[in-house]
Amino acid sequence: MKYAIYGVNRVSKDFLYIFDNLEIVCFFDDEYVESRFLGAPVYSSKDIIPHKGEFNKLIVCDFDKKDKIKVLNELGLSSCDYTAEDTFFEQLNSDRINSNNKPILIWGTGIAAGKLLEWDKTIKPQCYVDTYKYGKKFNEVEILKPDIDLCSKHFIIVAIRKNQEIIQQLQQWGFKHWEDYCTDEEYIALPSELLKRTIFDKSCYDLGCRTMLNHMEVGTDGNSICCCSTFIYHSLGSLLNKSAGELWSSSIHKIMCLSNVNKTYSFCRKDMCPFFIGTYNKAGTDLSSPYKKMEASPTTVAVGFDETCNLKCITCRDSYKVACEEEQEKLDIISNKIKEELLPDCEFYISAGNGETLMSKQYRNLLTCKANKDTKWIRLLSNGLLFNEKNWRMLRETTSAKIMITISIDAATKSTYEAIRRGGNFDILKKNMEYAASLRKNGELSYMRLNFVVQAMNYKEMPGFVKWGLELGVDEVFFTKILNWGTYSEEEFAQVSMMESDGVTPKKELKEILSLPIMQEKIVDLGTIQYGRMNVEKGSKENYYRWELERKVTGLFE
Repeated sequence: MKYAIYGVNRVSKDFLYIFDNLEIVCFFDDEYVESRFLGAPVYSSKDIIPHKGEFNKLIVCDFDKKDKIKVLNELGLSSCDYTAEDTFFEQLNSDRINSNNKPILIWGTGIAAGKLLEWDKTIKPQCYVDTYKYGKKFNEVEILKPDIDLCSKHFIIVAIRKNQEIIQQLQQWGFKHWEDYCTDEEYIALPSELLKRTIFDKSCYDLGCRTMLNHMEVGTDGNSICCCSTFIYHSLGSLLNKSAGELWSSSIHKIMCLSNVNKTYSFCRKDMCPFFIGTYNKAGTDLSSPYKKMEASPTTVAVGFDETCNLKCITCRDSYKVACEEEQEKLDIISNKIKEELLPDCEFYISAGNGETLMSKQYRNLLTCKANKDTKWIRLLSNGLLFNEKNWRMLRETTSAKIMITISIDAATKSTYEAIRRGGNFDILKKNMEYAASLRKNGELSYMRLNFVVQAMNYKEMPGFVKWGLELGVDEVFFTKILNWGTYSEEEFAQVSMMESDGVTPKKELKEILSLPIMQEKIVDLGTIQYGRMNVEKGSKENYYRWELERKVTGLFE
């Protein structure tokens, strides 16, 4: 089938990045001055009728299509002759949603429902239901009591976190998943909804990050994302269910990449990623050059799928985690797929964002396997307690890669360290850090960083931590605000965090620490504590993880 597109703009450029298999014979636009766009000729709208015999359907592309549709109607065209770009979006979904086109009902009137409506402002629910709040109002609409007659007339989006009982009720009523209902999390993860979010996002940041085009991080249960799990929301899917190639070539990944190349960064947490410090919206989009395509496979691979650890830090777990036999079987599947499908093309390998990289059997096997032998760069994320001469020799015998290390410590004194990093031994850690520092000084280690998660229990030790880093001669001392991984209630977290309720502004006590002269040392990076950070320099960044290291050690990735 042959198509023409009415509209030379960012929406049409985005549309064709995703639907790149369509045969486009020409474009129509009254403002674009060039004669060609994306390889096809461009004509004015008055030429639509003369060229009508060259295409089967006209696709209208724009943020607001009213004026274009008015022009088409004045030309005597009907809705049979043209369609909007968003009518193609559902082709990306593996499941057909709301096939009966019923009006939407949202079950739930709490935080989840509010976030759903904030996420997709095009949702127009006909009504809301809530078992415990009926009779009250939500968004100026009366909340109804859920019953089978009401629900059967609507497509239901269940927007409640603990939704098992509701799902069971819907199933007992005979309702079918996707045809009659879905959860809010399922809804916003649909490729059609994700595409809608970025293609119609009018934001445009003066930043050129291409991380999503070349990066894959494999986390818990094999869930894979194309950036740091702290920086973005959406998973590409799990290695337990699909191959790495299927995840990489999926519609979801392509849409994520679009959000990078169109510079909307629609799925990025701009309150967390350091790239957005001092980066502001700007008007206009460059239509002159095509968007960069994703790599054939990820060249940077990060792993964090095994919770096995020799510590039980107060910020993330109540007990020691060692994978049992049943869990090991699942981890074996994930590990084998990484080894067979991701490592052969990997240039930069990062281990591990969860658990201890030098304790986990899975992580050690991946570090020393044949598939990782030709990796150019390896970054270890460790708690440092096992970073000793024996383990260093083990690594050096299996790889010639440049090795970088980041050690998470969170304290400058023995008492605070052993209170936060339960199970740790500060004396062993200090000895290992001196050994690591000696490797850095003689060039065997290519980079060394110390990490510190700022919280009420340790913030006063930040100056001492910087002093320790200076004495060791590390490349960087990295501070980050504490995050709530479900460990604390909201009230508890407010006491633990050294940030105000907005999550951005440091509390008065922390500001005083940050103002000290030693906190201005060159090796200090305030990470996700945005206050007082230097703006990120402009220009293209191929990969966040490479950029954050190379700005401290020039030529690291050469």
